[in-house]
Amino acid sequence: MKSINFFKDNFIYLLFTIYFFLGIFLVKDYGITVDEEFHRYSGLYWLNYIAEIAHLDNLKLEVTQKLNEISGHTLPNPKDFPFYGVTFDLPLAFLEIIFKIEDSRNIFLLRHYFNFFVFFISSIYFFLLLKDRFKDNKILFIGIILFLTSPRIFGDSFYNNKDIIFLSLVTINIYYLFKFFDNSNLNNLFLFSLFSSLTCATRIVGIFLPLSFIIYIFVSKDQNSNWSNIFKKIITFNLIFFTFLILFWPYLWANPISNFFLSLKIFSSYPIEFKMLFNGHYINSKFLPLNYVPIWISITTPLITLFLFLFGYFILLKRFFIRLVNIRVLATSNDFWKSQTEKKDFFIFLNFSAIFFYIILSNTDLYNGWRHLYFLHIFLSYIACIGVYKLFLNFRKIKYVLLILTILPLANLYGIIKFHPFQSFYFNELLINSKKKDFEVDYWGLAGTKFLEDLIINNKNLNDLNLAVASFIPLERSLKMMKNVNRSKINIVGQNYEIADYIFHNNISEVDKSKNKKYSIPENFKLIDEFYIQGFMIYQLFKKI
Repeated sequence: MKSINFFKDNFIYLLFTIYFFLGIFLVKDYGITVDEEFHRYSGLYWLNYIAEIAHLDNLKLEVTQKLNEISGHTLPNPKDFPFYGVTFDLPLAFLEIIFKIEDSRNIFLLRHYFNFFVFFISSIYFFLLLKDRFKDNKILFIGIILFLTSPRIFGDSFYNNKDIIFLSLVTINIYYLFKFFDNSNLNNLFLFSLFSSLTCATRIVGIFLPLSFIIYIFVSKDQNSNWSNIFKKIITFNLIFFTFLILFWPYLWANPISNFFLSLKIFSSYPIEFKMLFNGHYINSKFLPLNYVPIWISITTPLITLFLFLFGYFILLKRFFIRLVNIRVLATSNDFWKSQTEKKDFFIFLNFSAIFFYIILSNTDLYNGWRHLYFLHIFLSYIACIGVYKLFLNFRKIKYVLLILTILPLANLYGIIKFHPFQSFYFNELLINSKKKDFEVDYWGLAGTKFLEDLIINNKNLNDLNLAVASFIPLERSLKMMKNVNRSKINIVGQNYEIADYIFHNNISEVDKSKNKKYSIPENFKLIDEFYIQGFMIYQLFKKI
């Protein structure tokens, strides 16, 4: 009986322990994305910048040597396009130098381990958020399962050092904001300010949290509030926030104000554009249809999460309009929330709604699905937990409700296992088989490493294999994740099909393939192998006849 009580009190800690060790074990299964070389380069570039300012000549010499060894990356050179935050890339560049890691596979494995570790830490903060909000182990368990087992988020947590790192920092930041809501002391204000700066220095869109905080400070004022105390909090927050923002973001050092606003301008209208396959059509990233984000979220989020989110969102929407209709003009206290719990719920609801509808209506540039909006996963999961909570309240007398609500989120594990290690290709059951060819998968070239390793296994006696690429994917970067002994056996020849022994092909294209024959396979090559996951063509291999 004692052991059962121990499990009841500690099952979530056991869940985190299992998840952590499982993640450490799985890191090596994932390939490399086409953007990772850029982010490594960016980290080294800014480390070189710091070394130059601090006159660290030995460090500068080592970093410069590494920079000269890197050739080609997807995004513009940081020298010409210095706006990306480096809160992840800079420390990893420093570790690469300090521990003298030279082999490319080890370099990217180190980055993947830290990527997973940051997300793991954020999942603990999400647990603490739920613990303060619901104080019910059943909801905590279901909420953590929803947060951890969304297949696309799970897969990206091992290598996506942009969107997942940002999601992680937003999650941690919201936790400290809610701590400030509970107790508006200097310590909580400092921690929220600190993580706000870290979040914003990672991606400039993180400015939505400081802005929401300031708005909430004013909205929360009642007749007993002291205006001087309110302004004191806002001034203190801004001093801490901008001090650490400048510290964490070297790009701001030369001209903090001008460069900050220039970054806002750049990322509100990103200069890069290309074609993307969406719902059977090639669309321009600058002119997205209104249904782009809703469709991507709907077909890539597990159905149980989607259902619980919509139910929870409806509850909050209903509560919002009831409060709005009944609001008193001369209120002695805030009419929108009756408790700190409701205040937090409304913060989540209003921020999610504002961001979601702004992104859709403003035609913001987005690329390759909704990965730029993965930070909304914290909002989706939180609101889904409100849906779970309401279901418990309404149906707690029904015998199997708890069992059903516990088992269904666990079904997400099936999607993770089924697509492993390509969870970024996950689509839910809303996408029927006949539509699977209408959406692009593997826009980051994640399967490239597996393809190259299989090619080596099937051609053990070849040491100089010429491989062409009929795809927008720069396949040569996948070589960096292979074991050193195999890299020299493959020679990537781009689209020089006349000298190629094999051709790699997938559906990723920056041009409309129905009109542009740039990636057409020559007639003297035949299909000899292809790789599908749940009806999605990931790649094909053609051999010269």
